[in-house]
Amino acid sequence: MNRLLYAGRNGRLQEHRSLQAAARSGWDVGVADRLIPLPAGTSLVHLPGRIPVGQSAAGATVAVEESGAMALAAVLPPGYLRTWLPAYQDDGQPPVLPLYGYAAVASIDGEPHVAAMRTDRWNAWNPQAEGRRDIDAAIRSGRRALPASRLLRQLETCATDYRCLTAQNLFLRRGEGAIPVSPACNAACLGCISEQWGDVDSPQTRLGFAPTAAEIAELAGWHLSAGESNFVSYGQGCEGEPLTRGAALVDATRRIRAAAPKATIHVNTNGSRPDVLRRLVDAGLNSVRISVFSLDDTRFRAYYRPVGYGLDQVAECASVVAATGGQVTINLLTFPGISDSPSELDALVSFVQRYGVHQVQLRSLNVDPHWLLERIPQPTRGIGMRKFVRHLSERCPDLHLGNFTRPWPAIERKPAWASSK
Repeated sequence: MNRLLYAGRNGRLQEHRSLQAAARSGWDVGVADRLIPLPAGTSLVHLPGRIPVGQSAAGATVAVEESGAMALAAVLPPGYLRTWLPAYQDDGQPPVLPLYGYAAVASIDGEPHVAAMRTDRWNAWNPQAEGRRDIDAAIRSGRRALPASRLLRQLETCATDYRCLTAQNLFLRRGEGAIPVSPACNAACLGCISEQWGDVDSPQTRLGFAPTAAEIAELAGWHLSAGESNFVSYGQGCEGEPLTRGAALVDATRRIRAAAPKATIHVNTNGSRPDVLRRLVDAGLNSVRISVFSLDDTRFRAYYRPVGYGLDQVAECASVVAATGGQVTINLLTFPGISDSPSELDALVSFVQRYGVHQVQLRSLNVDPHWLLERIPQPTRGIGMRKFVRHLSERCPDLHLGNFTRPWPAIERKPAWASSK
């Protein structure tokens, strides 16, 4: 049996003597199942202004009556998916939490455990990997190679201050290298990490300039020249929507493809501009990852607050790349209680099957849970995130479930969840 784990008045971890740890799935509160020991790289965080709650032996949800007690949550490393949200009561009107993927925690046999499952295994994305320690030297090397690159200066901040692994890859010259391209966006996502309006502070600074096609192609060429397995991607967390840079991006892609005929050229996008994406594919782009929070129009618009596009354009973007034999990936921003609702599951399965989606990347949406729920209409009820993942895999047997973008055309087909504990 798990026990409620919380922070006492002194900030130290405490295990409640009688209450089980409660957990949240959307609008419902229950008891988390199948918790795992904290993976390496997990952070335990305090939730200021949040009173911890647990479940009594009779099944009632009970708040901890201890002055100064604070709820706890875990923030997971790459390759893990949150299965339950932390449960707590707001103490008055607390400040909105920073944009992290908060997961429920509990104490089992005196040790912290988290509501999570393993979704991908690729050591290249391990933030604790030994090679990551060489980033300072790699940055110095990059400065010598491209001393005038404004993009490289931007990525220095991303690689160090934000510890962005894709930015680090660019300096380490291996795997997927980040190429930010756009300072502007045509959506106002509730969980945007580089630009916010109102309640939430941005954890990152957005790209402040529009790089030229020559600048983009120069940096991409430098990364790709270091190894045949390297590839480049537009659309990073430090920027807006890359498809708003149509002319420059098409020109840059054409230059990159001419210099690297076999390379994977990938874009992370909100799927808003199929016309631009079609031109990019014609110029040589062969891989896309489309951000999806919900395939229900009402919830989609509540989260993305899109300007000038909707789900029809998102679907057309998938169709454009699928029709030319490129890699189509969905970046599923999961939120327990919404993503695992039967209607969302059915809509996702239909989308995957219709557009030949190769991979769904399962990501925990970084957002204050209560703050998001207040802004999403039409309450839903989930079947459980583990069950959701299992059903998605069973109904789409050729689909790869993971967390990281692979080069194209090579892609693993074994679902990573099958070997998770």
